Amino acid sequence: MNIDFTSEELNLITRDHTYSLHPLWVRERSKEQDAVNQLNLQRLYNPETITEDLKFKNVEMCDEKSVIIHFSDEYKAKYCLHELLAELNRDQVLPNKVHWDAKSIDIERLSFSYEEDETAQLINILDHYHKYGFVIVEGLKAQKGEVSNFAERIGFIRETNFGKTFDVVSVQNPIDQAYTSVELGSHTDNPYRKPVPSIQFLLCIENTTIGGDSTIVDGYRVAEDLKKSDKKAFETLSNIIVKFKYQDKDSILEDESKIINLNDDGSFLQIRFNNRHDFVFYDTQEKLTEFYRAKRKFHKMINSKDYMIQFRLPPGGLLIADNYRVLHGRTSFKTSKGNRFLQGLYIDHDSMESKYKIMKAKNSE
Repeated sequence: MNIDFTSEELNLITRDHTYSLHPLWVRERSKEQDAVNQLNLQRLYNPETITEDLKFKNVEMCDEKSVIIHFSDEYKAKYCLHELLAELNRDQVLPNKVHWDAKSIDIERLSFSYEEDETAQLINILDHYHKYGFVIVEGLKAQKGEVSNFAERIGFIRETNFGKTFDVVSVQNPIDQAYTSVELGSHTDNPYRKPVPSIQFLLCIENTTIGGDSTIVDGYRVAEDLKKSDKKAFETLSNIIVKFKYQDKDSILEDESKIINLNDDGSFLQIRFNNRHDFVFYDTQEKLTEFYRAKRKFHKMINSKDYMIQFRLPPGGLLIADNYRVLHGRTSFKTSKGNRFLQGLYIDHDSMESKYKIMKAKNSE
């Protein structure tokens, strides 16, 4: 990497690209003791107090990895070049996502043992989760409370009106379709919440029934293929707003969203699909006809054997699924013979991503 500068810009020159850096952009990234709290890297100053016409005054190369930059207001700071370059390239600690369908993925079951190195096992588990949007973990205890015990090693549990954990078991007068024995098509959980819970954990405590297999689908892959095969349907589902609603005697929960949510760069942000809770707003006959057509096509795809994989969780088996990406469901089961008992909970993306980054950093030391 080579460096040159003028008073107006600092140029980092790599083999493939030249980055021209603004003086204020560089200044805000100072990690000197007078600039940031060394415990949390929070700024100790208001960046808007820096002179608006800040310039570069001088650049000193310390070695191949670092430079000292002098600014026109007499401030100077030492910078790690690789850290700047990583930010410029928007390097992610998280693994790249791998979109999959039923033919392109094998159902891999990862094991976990409290008797072995937990950090190495958790990194492996979260690597798989971040790539594919789900991971199946076996070897846990098939008992109530175990799902919390394991999840708290990864993130903070998100409590809802269903409780800190919820029991997925067939009951009389259920408050949700999950608490029945009927088939559940592919869906995302709790689309009516603000914000929607990010990650779902489902631990099997017992499953001796006939039926009751789990199903999952990569919603990003389905949406990707929908865009290729039927662009109008894709644009409809990524533009029309739907209201999602849940109501019982204690709660009225509502939120509005598109079914396919995109980032500004067009990449996938969230799939929010649950046809037990969605109500499209009033619109013209033409737009509603197209919406229902697009939704039916998406529904058919997410429940197709081309995309959906089916498996059975054994006692002590855990499914972790990204509720913004992976739709899940189950086959129906008979309650006349055996029992089916799963316990679940939610945690949010930020706490799990934080844990992963910390473990990876410590593991590389």
